[in-house]
Amino acid sequence: MVGGGLAVSPLTAAEAVKTGAAPANPPIAITASADWIPLRPELEIEPGSALDFSAMGFTDAPAGKHGRVIARADGQFAFTDSPDTPRRFYGVNLCFGAQYLSKDEADRLAERLVRLGYNALRIHHYERDLTQGQKPTTTLNPQKLDQFDYLMAALIRRGIYLTTDLYVSRPVPYREVGIERDGQIAMDTFKILVPVHAGAFENWKTFTRALLGHVNPYTQRRYADEPALAWLAMINEGNFGNFFKDIRTIPEWTQAWNRWLAKRYASRQALATAWGKDLKEDEDPARQSVALPERLQADGLRARDGIAFLADTERDMVQRMKAFLRDELGCRALVSNASSWTRFTTDQAARAVYDYVDDHFYVDHPQFLEGSWRLPSRCPNTSPLAEGASGGRTITFTRLFDKPFTLTEYNYSGPGRFRGVGGILTGAMGALQGWGGIWRFAYSHSRDGMFTPSKMGYFDMASDPLSQAAERASLCLFLRGDLQTAPHSVALAMSAADLAQPAAKIPTLAPKWHWLAWVTRVGTQVVPSPEKPLPHTVVLPLAWQTPASAYRGKQVLPLDPYTVDNDRLVAALTERNLFKPDAAPNPTQKFFRSETGEVTIDGPRDRLVLDTLRTAGGYAPAGQTIETVRGGVRVSVAGNDATVWVSALDQSPIRQSRRLLVTHLTDLQNTGIEYAETARRTLLGWGRLPHLVRAGKADIAIRLDSPQQYRVWALAPSGKRLAEVPAKADANALRFTADVGGDIAAGARMIYEVAVK
Repeated sequence: MVGGGLAVSPLTAAEAVKTGAAPANPPIAITASADWIPLRPELEIEPGSALDFSAMGFTDAPAGKHGRVIARADGQFAFTDSPDTPRRFYGVNLCFGAQYLSKDEADRLAERLVRLGYNALRIHHYERDLTQGQKPTTTLNPQKLDQFDYLMAALIRRGIYLTTDLYVSRPVPYREVGIERDGQIAMDTFKILVPVHAGAFENWKTFTRALLGHVNPYTQRRYADEPALAWLAMINEGNFGNFFKDIRTIPEWTQAWNRWLAKRYASRQALATAWGKDLKEDEDPARQSVALPERLQADGLRARDGIAFLADTERDMVQRMKAFLRDELGCRALVSNASSWTRFTTDQAARAVYDYVDDHFYVDHPQFLEGSWRLPSRCPNTSPLAEGASGGRTITFTRLFDKPFTLTEYNYSGPGRFRGVGGILTGAMGALQGWGGIWRFAYSHSRDGMFTPSKMGYFDMASDPLSQAAERASLCLFLRGDLQTAPHSVALAMSAADLAQPAAKIPTLAPKWHWLAWVTRVGTQVVPSPEKPLPHTVVLPLAWQTPASAYRGKQVLPLDPYTVDNDRLVAALTERNLFKPDAAPNPTQKFFRSETGEVTIDGPRDRLVLDTLRTAGGYAPAGQTIETVRGGVRVSVAGNDATVWVSALDQSPIRQSRRLLVTHLTDLQNTGIEYAETARRTLLGWGRLPHLVRAGKADIAIRLDSPQQYRVWALAPSGKRLAEVPAKADANALRFTADVGGDIAAGARMIYEVAVK
């Protein structure tokens, strides 16, 4: 026994040397024991069980029956037939072969997704199969297209809304875009060719025309006309800054850069006056000889203008794409783009032309040590709560307050041991911020993974029962609306003039006070003019060109949003009554409580408390207690740290609910999974089935009006009742112990049902 109760097997000395593991911190392999209990995997959800969320009303079949999804000016989605009613969406991604199924499999999957509680799905990495064997790659494979069409129809028929990207990873030969070169264009290279290379842009248009112009025989509608295909991103994770090193090698980008400089500056002399010694003697935009900056993060006006140029290029590209979709194809789906890791303040000028704003984030995403998508890989595997739950905080500033915001990819990735609390944190943040949609990456990357139990991997819900269980809390908090949206907001405001003439150094978008996302709504707002008061509690103007004094309204806080320190900001927001002095956040200690009082991030105690009327609980290390006032739930964690919560399965508060779902998540790993060290940061081998669940207990007390009327059952991953669990009722609470190893012969327990007899 090594590493705090792990059942482990030492690896060979040669393996230890290869991975750099120190002898004092030996490699380990996790195996079944009293501390790691095998789990019997099940993929389907039993109809009518406590895990069947199909009766919660998240879907209203068929998708599209209420008309198009529209974007409201208050940052919410709605349907055309009910524009005054805001709508939210929560779904998963399907990737590669997971989208190409038999008709029976497509129906089974669609039914399962509805029972899991999803009302949306992202079609991702779909084009490789859809164009398989076709020349050119903009044409669609008839056999694959039929499978694709049937799955889309099956999902639509059951009320599931769809989103996709018009380029993800379709292989495109160089010669197909007019470049005389053998081989295929690398995926990321094609992304950055589209805005500057006419052949690549036409290739993008031709594929888009083929896809959206196709009539699905099972719906009798073109995809361009399909109201259930509600959102379209132009290019997946194509933020130009991600690939700037490659951009510098592409002649068309240098040409576009020089054209931009010539338009921005009246003459070479004007450019020389602005840049000073940054402009070399042999550089002249008229001769296409001005080099792009070496680094976007460098000092100087060349780098500043380079960042502004990328934003303008993105804006121009998306406007051309929108015109193509609207005018030529007649497609009214909502449009977005630029959803990944390089974000500058001036990028908001481009996002201002989108219909909605989208972004992605990951915690514990694998870092590959020897080759992409090959073991060994590393992840920090540290508690997100101890660090102030920073996952997703920075992307809250990608949101523009006057447009809906979606998160179409996120994960607290496997094999990290904090996946249980990670799933809940994102649902809580989305609810508090009032986002429009969340999509977990992913449900599956393959057909087999959805119909045959499989070992856990980095991302897939279908092969990770623990992450799938955590989704239920986010569905309740975000999609059902158990957790309130913060009533106030703090906006980083930027005028059109600010973005047109930025500061000498353009910062990355999120200011250092992104911790405020756990307290109130935060985001950005691009304003044509500052004369009209903004609908926010506090406004911090960018003030590069438009001074703070030009903004109307008492809510303006004349502090530089990128240099203000945390103490000054907290004091200023306290003065504005955003929170009471005794409830102010503490960024130094990483302690944050939402203004609604329903979410507490307690960094010093490594604890999360969720306290709503219908979902209550949280996360705590062993030996600590979670107590909720509104929800009336008390959890004492023992044995190992755990995420534990209670959700009402009807419309009543927990206290009056007749049926409750109780979830107790410790950790889940594969049998024989191998790590280079006991801290489990370096993954050497994935292992095999069965899944193993870390032993642990939680004493749970639920305040109920008539506790003596209730019984408790341990559930299988399908929701089927396995066995009744002993429970005691006193005057106002039902008490029982959740125990992963309560019946080792029957397998690990993670989920419980509490219901009236």
